[in-house]
Amino acid sequence: KIFFGLSAIKSCGIGAAEAIVAARKKGGAFASLFDYCERVDPQACNRATIETLIKAGAFDSLSAKRSQWLAVLERAMQSGAAVLADRRSGQRGLFEDTADDTATTVAVSLPDIPEYDEKQRLAMEKEVLGFYLSSHPLSEHEATLRTYCSHTSAQVARLDARTEVFVAGMLAAVKFAHTKNPRPGSTHAKYAMWDLEDLDGLVRCILWPEQFAEFGHLVKPDAILALRATVDRRPGGEETNLIVNELIPLDELSERFTSGIVIRVREDVHGLDGLAKLREIVRGYPGPKSLRLRLELADNGAVMLDCPKSGVALDPELRRRVEELLGPDNFRLVASPRSNPPAPTNTRRRAMARS
Repeated sequence: KIFFGLSAIKSCGIGAAEAIVAARKKGGAFASLFDYCERVDPQACNRATIETLIKAGAFDSLSAKRSQWLAVLERAMQSGAAVLADRRSGQRGLFEDTADDTATTVAVSLPDIPEYDEKQRLAMEKEVLGFYLSSHPLSEHEATLRTYCSHTSAQVARLDARTEVFVAGMLAAVKFAHTKNPRPGSTHAKYAMWDLEDLDGLVRCILWPEQFAEFGHLVKPDAILALRATVDRRPGGEETNLIVNELIPLDELSERFTSGIVIRVREDVHGLDGLAKLREIVRGYPGPKSLRLRLELADNGAVMLDCPKSGVALDPELRRRVEELLGPDNFRLVASPRSNPPAPTNTRRRAMARS
């Protein structure tokens, strides 16, 4: 399966892609970065190109980490240059035709270093591909976004102007600027614009000076935030902006916007014993949030039970213990109804949003 064309990778291009394909057709699949550097002409595929290919994940199938390949890139290129020079002069290496010996030498020569963490790997992919390939920085927050967001970026594009939304995602392409004519009576002039990127796409956002004065410290590239906003669109136009009223860190959502908890208990898996153990766990975390039980019966029936006398606290330890007992996906937060503050009505702001 082809995930992404070689020639479309940053710093690769058609010439390098053709050289790589030709070498692969002539000598078969590459065994390692060293093998690659020995077979592909460095004039067609230079250091910058190879580094880009490693960052894109093109060498991931060759049994080493991206961090290891980048660490030995200089040595691999020197080794490859020496082999290519020998071939041009008519010499042959002692083990040139012995794949096993070559593979063993390469494996021993790789440094014992950890792989880049997921955030670093994804940043590399975004740098050279223009998007995240192996995963997405928001994947670990998918359940949170699904619980609390009223819309996704794709849905926002279909909403009417002035619709109030609660969305979340990662801030990208952040730009700061100052208004030429601050609002009468206001001392604030700095504002910010960015693309809010979620798992469905992105939407342009604007944080005007009054709101920037309160929430501007949260506006940073790659920050993951939730926001209350109002849809802004020129009449008859297709471009959609969001006028931001409030920015909220994700770790504040559960405390501020959770009305209760739903716990699922399955008769055929957990039985009455599981229900009794759950009761003992829940009793240890009294609090103001409502608790509901979803009892899934062995005959495929289901019952929802409110537990008005068993309010619980939003404690991470409660979730951990419940999931240890019942398994993952049996503990769910319930978002409370959201009400956005009134949308800005200043016509100057709306005109600037469209500029």
